Amino acid sequence: MPIQAFDILQLIIGVILLTVPGYLWSYVFSKTITRLERIVFGFVFSLAGLTTLSFMLHYLIGLQVTLLNLWILYLIYTIPVIILFLLSLYTFGKKQVPRINLPLKKSKLLLMILSFSTLMAFLPHIINHYFLPFHVDEWIHWSYTRAVIETGAPAFINPYTGSGIIANPEIGFHISTAILNWFSGASFNTIFVFMPAIIGVFISLLAYNIGQRSSRHFGLEAAFLVAFIPTTARYLGPSFYVASTLGLLLLLFVVWLLQLEKIQGAIFIPAFIWALFIVHPVTALAGVLAVFLYCGFLLFEKKGKLALFTGLTTLIPLIAIYLLTTRWGFAIEMLTEAVAGKEYLLNLPQIWLDFTHLGLVTWGLFVLGIYYSFAKGKALARTLSVSAFCFVLVIGVYDQLGFGIPIIYERTFLYLMLVVTLVAGLGLAELRREISSRVKDYMEKRKEKHATTPPLSSKRRLHLDLTFHNKYLNQLSWRENTGILVPLVIVIMLLLTAVPAHANIEYYQMITEEEYEDFVWIRDHLDEYRNDTFLYERGAVHPFKASPFSAITGLNIVTSNMHPRLRIRLDGPMREFLSNQCQDTSFMDRYKISVIYNPLGCNNTNLTQIHEHVYLYPGLYE
Repeated sequence: MPIQAFDILQLIIGVILLTVPGYLWSYVFSKTITRLERIVFGFVFSLAGLTTLSFMLHYLIGLQVTLLNLWILYLIYTIPVIILFLLSLYTFGKKQVPRINLPLKKSKLLLMILSFSTLMAFLPHIINHYFLPFHVDEWIHWSYTRAVIETGAPAFINPYTGSGIIANPEIGFHISTAILNWFSGASFNTIFVFMPAIIGVFISLLAYNIGQRSSRHFGLEAAFLVAFIPTTARYLGPSFYVASTLGLLLLLFVVWLLQLEKIQGAIFIPAFIWALFIVHPVTALAGVLAVFLYCGFLLFEKKGKLALFTGLTTLIPLIAIYLLTTRWGFAIEMLTEAVAGKEYLLNLPQIWLDFTHLGLVTWGLFVLGIYYSFAKGKALARTLSVSAFCFVLVIGVYDQLGFGIPIIYERTFLYLMLVVTLVAGLGLAELRREISSRVKDYMEKRKEKHATTPPLSSKRRLHLDLTFHNKYLNQLSWRENTGILVPLVIVIMLLLTAVPAHANIEYYQMITEEEYEDFVWIRDHLDEYRNDTFLYERGAVHPFKASPFSAITGLNIVTSNMHPRLRIRLDGPMREFLSNQCQDTSFMDRYKISVIYNPLGCNNTNLTQIHEHVYLYPGLYE
């Protein structure tokens, strides 16, 4: 297994190191949020804040994104809040701050749910016994993050070709990953394999916080159901460490800020929308939609000032994105052209939504939740329900009319399933309360009927009273447990249907764990063979494996038939070159190949084998 237990511990320590100062800043942000809310606030505030600040300082004054500069920013960010905290303790002593306020039974349930969320996020690796990134997008992010670390700049030379500048619109995700790497010291592989499980825990915690803060109290139900958001090779998901996964966390955090309905929350919303834009622009659009819908429902609740202020401040990051068109210009152009009617065809097969991934019962609860969101809910619940309708509309319009952009169509499935699980959580909570209420009413009527029984002898009356009392207590106990029995049946149904559906999702594996170890060896030992004459910068490898090969070794590549698709015309010649055991020296000279990885071996006297399957070619080219 290419991951060590100590490396996982390092990653957890790094996450804690990021969370602690943000946790302390949460007391400055609000005195009334719970400790569970502070934990999530601590991690998201720190990671998003340091990421955004690093990007903006480079954009404004050219400050490099380096380990030293990041630690300076961290100290500037952390030391003041520690001083404030210590002064507060010295001045006021221990304050009565809001606690978690969870009954023992509920805290155990929440802990079980968070453990389940961790399991579901990590399930693809467990089922497939594979502890490397699955999706090619993960390897792309690996390459770009490494480039950010090596260059200290959000724009860098293409790490696959060695020429041309990459200004990726998801640069915030690469900076965030670099921060996790620097703070924890964990390897990239550990981050890409285990960080989705950590993010999954925070997403479940956020769903719980949102549900509990609602007047309808559906926290446990939402925290459980959100763990069923699926991950597929087609539209990604929370089990992959990609930009959209971190985007889901930030999107849900924006929803939590909205629910606070406070001025400080409205002030922070544009900052986190901006963070969303630099991490994953498409998710930011979903966040903007949620904000404006929420503002609309606030107007119906006669909270016009807060709605107007929130809506206007949300325009700030939109204006900033429009002005910073050097990085997002192409995306903005595509969006405006799509709105004007230009068709962007999907290069991949159409997506078919599998309802069993969330569980058919979850979709049924979602329909019930929509009813209750309008019958009993307030602005937030109604926003979630209408957002689901908007996401279905986006998917349907692209499917049927070809109107829109493929990337928006593809990612909208994730946003749809996120709001479906939240609204379904509300539906489950209301169903539980409805059944409990009806049983209670039934029991009260039984009690009233017994009280109006005609007069009997005292001995007979005492016997009936005792009999009824015992029977009533037994039925009362059953009524009190009804609130547990209903969710328990739902849980069992989901575990028996949805979990196997997740386990049966197929994923591709770009490289084996043995190949990963070989690539790591090349990365760690190639410098021993380099000198001023022989730099060994470009490698030959099977085109399907070229992306992870370049990500891990840092070498340029000749051709790749996966993302990024490079020199596809050379796909066949490269396969032929490798299958013929590297005998075509002219091929190496023509494309300046100096490192070869070939499990079939090489039969060429011009090559020097330095490791199993690894060969060097000094080259005859200039």
